[in-house]
Amino acid sequence: MILDNVFRHGHKAAMSVSQTSSDMFKLVGLNVNRWDFLAMGYIVEAPSSVVVVMVPKFTVGDVREVQDRYPFHILSDEWKHWSTQMETKSCFDLYKFRSMELEHVYFKWAEFWRNLCSRAAGPFWATEDQEMDPQTSEGAIPWWLGDHYAINVMGSLKPLGEMWSANQFVGSGNKPHVVPLPLAVEGLRSLMVELYKARAHIRVLHLHDVPLLDRRVLAVMLRGLPHVVMVGVYKCPLIHFGDVIPILDLIHEINIQRREDDMPEIQAFDFYPHFNQGMPYAHENAATYGLSWSPAPMDIAQRGFYAILLKAFMKAKAMGIDLLFSPDHAFMEYLTKIPNTPLGVYGFLDAIYRYLEVKKDDENRANLKLQAIYDIVKPIRMALEGNLADDWPKYYTKEMAKTLLFCSSCGYETFKEFFPANSKSRLQRHRRVCGGCLLQRYLDREMDHFKGYKRRLIDALCPGWDKEAFNEDAPIFEGGVELIRLESTETDRPLPSFPTFIVDGLIRISPYYEPLMRDNKLQFDSLAGLPRLRDFARDPRMRRLCLKVMFLSLKDDVLRRAVLELRNQYPADDKKKGIPAFRTTRIDGGAPDHQDEVQPPNLDGKKSFYDQKEALRVAHWITKKRW
Repeated sequence: MILDNVFRHGHKAAMSVSQTSSDMFKLVGLNVNRWDFLAMGYIVEAPSSVVVVMVPKFTVGDVREVQDRYPFHILSDEWKHWSTQMETKSCFDLYKFRSMELEHVYFKWAEFWRNLCSRAAGPFWATEDQEMDPQTSEGAIPWWLGDHYAINVMGSLKPLGEMWSANQFVGSGNKPHVVPLPLAVEGLRSLMVELYKARAHIRVLHLHDVPLLDRRVLAVMLRGLPHVVMVGVYKCPLIHFGDVIPILDLIHEINIQRREDDMPEIQAFDFYPHFNQGMPYAHENAATYGLSWSPAPMDIAQRGFYAILLKAFMKAKAMGIDLLFSPDHAFMEYLTKIPNTPLGVYGFLDAIYRYLEVKKDDENRANLKLQAIYDIVKPIRMALEGNLADDWPKYYTKEMAKTLLFCSSCGYETFKEFFPANSKSRLQRHRRVCGGCLLQRYLDREMDHFKGYKRRLIDALCPGWDKEAFNEDAPIFEGGVELIRLESTETDRPLPSFPTFIVDGLIRISPYYEPLMRDNKLQFDSLAGLPRLRDFARDPRMRRLCLKVMFLSLKDDVLRRAVLELRNQYPADDKKKGIPAFRTTRIDGGAPDHQDEVQPPNLDGKKSFYDQKEALRVAHWITKKRW
């Protein structure tokens, strides 16, 4: 029970306790349930209400060493025999076995489709006509689900020989191992089944680095675990900063049902979204933005970052959610790692606390609130306006906190500083969208590291997902409704009406103002229409669907490796044949979900969100200004 309480306070608390001594390290590690996502089994199974889901980090050499213990040709009869033995005995080497098998399966499929999709006109990116070759086998179109790009990629491959260089086990053993998508899908289903089986005992759930875990999968888990009172989500690749809003709404929805059922509520949420470290080596585009892989426009990212932060803070405070904004916990560590203005996050949150602490009977109440509001919007204005020296008296006394705008995407109303520049003058009052919604959409649309294909797999697992629905809005803390509030939940816009009246015998038409409503939703953060956790464990239709999704993931992995192979086959421009280097045709440099994946440049020339270098430059500039 003591250790259960330690883990209830989050990952950092558990690590702090475990690092006090070697004996304590063993005690902590051996007395909670630790699930290996890749091995699809428990590393440690203990009489505990804590489940920690972990994904081991392997190098290629770590996986490849399994051949030293089982020196058989891959896919030979002996290899298949040992693979079957491992399955029946739940051997932890099974993942390594299957990972190496899959690389050969990918190669066989690539050989097969290269021959059936071969292009007489040569590589597709080097020709004006990028349609499929007429000689392409008719079977290619349904197998590749009509994806002309995939068919052209396969048809552009040169002869492959005995093995292609896209096999991740070819070359150095120091490369990071990439989890094959079919094994990630299978591992996810296995985890869901185990969570369902243990649902009556799990009170604390920690999820670390889980591939294919997005907000929808998390919703399926939490809705099916009726006794969970604390959840921690740490560094999962498909969970980004903007997901804090739908997850808080999810917890609110679950807690409403828990209260009706007289069940314990979810009381704590520990959160470390995916942090985009950037490329691992020097490159002209390399940068650590933290929030995103690509250079997001500053006008969206800076305003959106703080808009989401404000909304999340007010929701968490109203719900009484523990850990999220607690010092020395995961989310605060994440926030302070994001490159930004010096002490931007600390100053922003401190200003919110000061605002909320102003007493109603304080004679200086109005001025104290204005001072706090000034510091709330300061990091946004510092990034986008630059010179704050002239704020007194005009901005401070006549402009600040005077204009609140309505967001037609989420339905919230807040200060104009949280909306893109000139939103008030450029857009009609019922068509404006806040920076928070725009940033959520931007992060949802990022395609680096094969995210688009991975999300498509989750789409297939959730065929009933209603992406345009709204979640159950978690409340805003009562003391903060002057900073941000939910103004409207209406979504059906009525037809305009123009009532007439008579003045001095003349017919007059009343002016018509479009009502404010959220009928312009941009981000598909809905958690409605999802399958149940029980379905993954008990429903044979879901079992068949998971097999179908595994097959889709196999195709995606074949395509990804074919792209890597083309990058290696056409590394430089062939001026004689007029074939450009393949990497120049793709924004990722022809290395999707690979250590060599390239970050995109800032093409439109607009100011982009801070990276670490720019944040340091701004810090020096502010120091010179003595702000």
